[in-house]
Parts: sequence; structure tokens; C-alpha cells
Amino acid sequence: MISRTTLRDTLARTAGPPTLLVVSDLHAGSMLASAFEPTADVRLVTDHRSAAGQSPDGVQVTVGDVTSLEALADAADADAAVVALRWDRQAVLITQLLRTRFDLETVIVVLNDPQRREAVEDIATTLVCGSTLLATELRREIETALPAFEPA
Repeated sequence: MISRTTLRDTLARTAGPPTLLVVSDLHAGSMLASAFEPTADVRLVTDHRSAAGQSPDGVQVTVGDVTSLEALADAADADAAVVALRWDRQAVLITQLLRTRFDLETVIVVLNDPQRREAVEDIATTLVCGSTLLATELRREIETALPAFEPA
């Protein structure tokens, strides 16, 4: 059975600055790296040059095939990882690699399709549904912009 921990709990347990690996082919990955960079040693693995270019100077960036062991080598001494990719199948593969090849205890996965939860819940520490987050945020913005859409 997998112990469920939060990213904050994992990073707080480390001596010195924690190391966070972000594996993403989206701009959300560079935004997440930016959010944690001042307090953690953040490493971004991406195949998206534009997303890599938006990372702060303090973030170590690897641009290449996100499924290759060479690109994921920064996971060897990471305290936690976040996997946020366009393709859920690729996210599942990378999560398996991080857990089995690099023995990474804490892996948070952002899924796009909530129906794929079962395929990942046994290997990921935490699952986040990107579609649900996006829909919730969009609804909040629409209700703010157009009060007539507020629920009755």
C-alpha cells in the first residue's frame, strides 16, 4: 500500500533545500517550477523548448525526451516529483519509471482524463485531475465576470 503524503509534507522533511523534479511538456510545468524555485532546488524535465525558456534562472532545465532515463536522471536524488503531461499514457509511463527505476517515494500526477484514475492510483502518491481544476477555475471566473451565471 502506498503512503499518501502531500508535496508540502515531503519537502518539509528534507534537510536543507528540498529537491523537486517537475516533468512536463506544458507551460504549467515552468509555472510550477517558478512557484517552488525560491524555496526548493527545482529541476524541470521537458521536451517543450518554449516552456523551458520560461523557467527562472535558478531552475535546472533538461530539454529532451521526457520518457528517457537520461532525461529523468535528475530524479536520482529528488525528494519529490510532479508529472504533468498532455498525454496521460506518457504520464503513467514516467510515473512507473520514477517509482521503480529511481525509487522516488513521492510522485504527484496530473491526469487529464478522470477515467484514467484507476490506471495510476496504485503507482502515484497523489493524483490531481487537471480537467476538474480547469473546469472549477473557469466556472469561478465566469461567475465573477457574468453574475447572471451564478448558481441559484
